[in-house]
Amino acid sequence: MSPGQPQRRSSSKASKSSKASRPARDAGPGEAPVFLRKLGLRPRKSLGQHFLVDEMLLADIASAAVRDRTVPVLEIGAGPGVLTQELVARADTVVAVEIDEDLSALTRARLSPEYPGLTVVNADVLDFEPVELLAEAGAEPPFIAVGNLPYYITQPIVRKLLESDPAPEHIVVLVQREVAQRMVGGPGKESLLSMSIKVYGEPRYLFDVPATAFWPPPKVQSAVVAIDRLPEPAIGLTAETIEPFFHLVRAGFAQPRKQLHNILVEESGYERGAILDVLAAAGIDPAARPQHLSLEDWGRLFRAFIAAFPDALDVR
Repeated sequence: MSPGQPQRRSSSKASKSSKASRPARDAGPGEAPVFLRKLGLRPRKSLGQHFLVDEMLLADIASAAVRDRTVPVLEIGAGPGVLTQELVARADTVVAVEIDEDLSALTRARLSPEYPGLTVVNADVLDFEPVELLAEAGAEPPFIAVGNLPYYITQPIVRKLLESDPAPEHIVVLVQREVAQRMVGGPGKESLLSMSIKVYGEPRYLFDVPATAFWPPPKVQSAVVAIDRLPEPAIGLTAETIEPFFHLVRAGFAQPRKQLHNILVEESGYERGAILDVLAAAGIDPAARPQHLSLEDWGRLFRAFIAAFPDALDVR
């Protein structure tokens, strides 16, 4: 990609361009914005499109995301630009990424004339590194990320953001409420997803968003989650140990209804006595279930496992 040069979307290219007049908005909760009704544009089910149109909630999300207007914003899933409009009012530079070519063109035409700091990129965010997308606007890290994420692709996008180098300092995402709860976890409620996030950042559940705030209303409830990126991976993990660590955690959550000692025996193939010794060395109750372990618990278990079985988690 070359900053400042428009490109049409393909499997490996992103695009930005043109300016046009800005239609009015008069949407109430659960209603389509007037400019979309006039155009007859409908959300695409294949892309999981449900557009948040409640203006108070849009403002709340933008305010939670933008702390310093000089820090560039990477918006994921800009859609028709209703959240984009709140972001560009608060930040000097916004790169709005949208996979739907019609919607990206609409947002670009509607908002670019009024907001010169906005760059609309027609692309699949999973095809590019965040720094590549920022470069479309001539921007560079540090940056923040925000988005209304389709339910079916929430986890891959969150993981890509957290594992990118450099990663956003702050992430605010609107996701399905069940996913939000799994992202945040908590005592007795941890998940593979919450562990994956807590290695890199600190997740916080901000607020619920009802289905009636969307157009069209989804069949599920939603919530907003914020993640503050840690300066370094948690519990002393390094670039060399993160993947082996997750190899253990994935094994632990493979059968979440079972007790941990049974899971590790079945998943590792080691004798029960040896597994019980490892759990004892880590100070973990063998009868605990994986959702009961904190990140610190998994860290102790990982170190004890490596000490007992040095080659067990070699994932090469």
